[in-house]
Amino acid sequence: MRDEDGPKYFDFEERQRQKARARQRDEERLERGKISPAELQRENMPFRKLRRDRVAIYRSKKTGEFVWMSFERKRGPEGSNED
Repeated sequence: MRDEDGPKYFDFEERQRQKARARQRDEERLERGKISPAELQRENMPFRKLRRDRVAIYRSKKTGEFVWMSFERKRGPEGSNED
């Protein structure tokens, strides 16, 4: 068995180096004014593409279609103080 055929292992030290390089690039972009702090924050958000208004919960075994649910808060009647 050759080395490239063997099991793959996660290298924590290499991942730390990758993250450090990414942080350094982000800092340089901020210093040069290429990106605003708010834009950088949006760019680095792990769930930035998550839609709370339409989330697939599971796939129906009968039809194979996704069953969707909304996680948006529903507004109560005006003047209600539930929050």
